[in-house]
Amino acid sequence: MLPLALTPPRRSPVVLAAIRRSTRAVLRTPALLVAPVAQSLFFLLVYAGQLDAVGSAYLGGTSFIAFLLPLILLTGVATGAGAAGTLVLADITSGYLDRLRLAHGTTTPFLVGPVVAALLAVVLQMVVTVAGAAAIGYRPASWSGVAGMLLLMLALGLGVALLSTALAIRSGSASTTNLVTLAVFGLSFFTGVFAPVDELAGWMRVIATVNPLTYIVDTARQLGAGTPLTAAPIGVAALAALAVAGTAACALALHHARKNR
Repeated sequence: MLPLALTPPRRSPVVLAAIRRSTRAVLRTPALLVAPVAQSLFFLLVYAGQLDAVGSAYLGGTSFIAFLLPLILLTGVATGAGAAGTLVLADITSGYLDRLRLAHGTTTPFLVGPVVAALLAVVLQMVVTVAGAAAIGYRPASWSGVAGMLLLMLALGLGVALLSTALAIRSGSASTTNLVTLAVFGLSFFTGVFAPVDELAGWMRVIATVNPLTYIVDTARQLGAGTPLTAAPIGVAALAALAVAGTAACALALHHARKNR
């Protein structure tokens, strides 16, 4: 049995403490919590207010708000989940993460904290966005389908949070850390934003067809509408690949940090 002074700390309490600390940091930093919600509600109100009558006319009875909501959620999730990388970057630049590594022998629990805190913020953000959509006329086919849609977007948030964390560790740069959020946000506009993919112009239709975010958005739309999940196989595969890539990127970034710091 190891002497008390040499006994390694139990992981669970350390992880919980890291989650509490990161959650407090999110709550105390309005830009990390309020900005994604404000962005989602802004796009929802502007697009729905200006295009609802036009959109509903060519969507075959589908509400334009219901068609638009998954894309609004996706862009908001990409922004909110990026908070994980921002929190980790702050700990790196202050030297706090290195001190924790020396004290505990590992930084992994202290990376779990920001990821979980960012995902908790994403859940709150999505609930507020759906409530805002309901206030202006959103009526889903079933609320269980909405719950499935939110879980799907939460899986996307996990991948974004992991990749932004990996970039924060590897680069130590705010501009690089934000690249994941910017990439997802930009690619989201090369899906069927205001119309189904089949209705897009030729070149845009080609881009949307090969864009994995298209299938994530379409799966979310099908969940919300209660229709057959024809896009789910590719959409779920894309999310799984994103989560695996994020986990691998974090492992590689930590390996690089251990060798070079």
